[in-house]
Parts: sequence; C-alpha cells; structure tokens
Amino acid sequence: MKLFKQTLLIFVLLFILMQGAWAQSRMLAIGLSAILPGSGEIITGNPGRGAIMLTSEIVASYSYFKTNRDISLQRDQYKKYANLYAGVPLSLPDTHYQNLQNYMSSQVYNDLQEMSARNYFLIYQYDPQAFEEYLEAYTFSDDESWEWQSEEHWKEYRKIRRKHQYSKVNNNLALGIMLLNRGISVIETALLSRNLNVRAKLSGNDGLALVYEMRF
Repeated sequence: MKLFKQTLLIFVLLFILMQGAWAQSRMLAIGLSAILPGSGEIITGNPGRGAIMLTSEIVASYSYFKTNRDISLQRDQYKKYANLYAGVPLSLPDTHYQNLQNYMSSQVYNDLQEMSARNYFLIYQYDPQAFEEYLEAYTFSDDESWEWQSEEHWKEYRKIRRKHQYSKVNNNLALGIMLLNRGISVIETALLSRNLNVRAKLSGNDGLALVYEMRF
C-alpha cells in the first residue's frame, strides 16, 4: 500500500508538471515519456493514446511490485519449509535449494555424481586423483546434506518452488513490459511532436500563456 501511494504521488506530480509552463519543449515531452509512458502523448495533444499507455504502465508497475513482494515471501516460505522437513540450514545459498527440488536427499544426489564420475574417471580415464577431486567439488558434505521426511513433503516443497519460479517469470515479464512501454512512448512522442513547438510567453496582465505552434 505504501509503495502504491508513492507511485500514485509520482504520477500526480508528473501530471501537474505536464499541465504547467514546464511543458514547453519537445525534448522535455520525450524525456517525460521515458519516465512515465503516456505523458508525452498527452502533452502533444493525444490524450486518448496517452491514457492507453498510462493504463498499461500502471498495470505493469502493479504487477512488477506485487511479484517482487511475492518472490520475497515465497523464498522465505520454501527456506523455512526445507529447514523444518529436510533439515536444511537457513544459511545455505539460494542455489542450493534447486537441488532440494530435484532430489529426495543429498545421498541420492551424491550417489548419482559418484556413479557418473566412476564411469568416466576410473573406467575410461583411470585417473583416481581426478575422481577424488571431482567428488570433493561436486558432492555435498554433511553440513550441506538433506533428506525429506516423506515424499509428500518433497512434493509440497516442489509446489512452493514452482510458485516462486512462476513469480520470477511474471516479474521479468512485467519489467519487460515497463521497458517496452517507455521505448514505445518515447518513439511515439518523438514522432507526434516533430511539427509541434510548445513555448511559454508573457501575456499582458493575464500572466503566463502557453502557445502551440504547428510547423509545416
């Protein structure tokens, strides 16, 4: 909610800027489009198109910040779940948790690594030293070990992890849409403002007036 209020405040401030004497140059219109997609279109007299871009940006921004929050909550959830039901220390790096998703226990993982290493280093190459070095580098120690209490717990963990991974995909998608919105809005504003010159001047005793000049 706090983040939404901050975002809304930014939108309001930019809208005020767009209505005043600050909106007096083509470059400023293009610059505002890079900050808030749709603002440049509104300045150049295309409020309909600007509203579409603004709506798209609001939806994408909401999705981006929501999935950011979901990612953090889900990360905490699967780490605590793994600690409770597989005996995994909370201090292990994030990359460790992918293996918990793929293997029932660290012993199963280590056995598979040892079997493949034995076939390659002892049967084909016959290099016992390389075999030991490989096991040292690519198997888990007792401090990194895990074993799920049951297959049901393992399945539940994989379900939590998949939700986390989907959230990351959606987060990246929302970020991509936000960047695309800015690119489209900047290009559109540049095209729409080619023949438009917006400038501010004093108008007698009435104060400041905005003058729009079309160049053909």
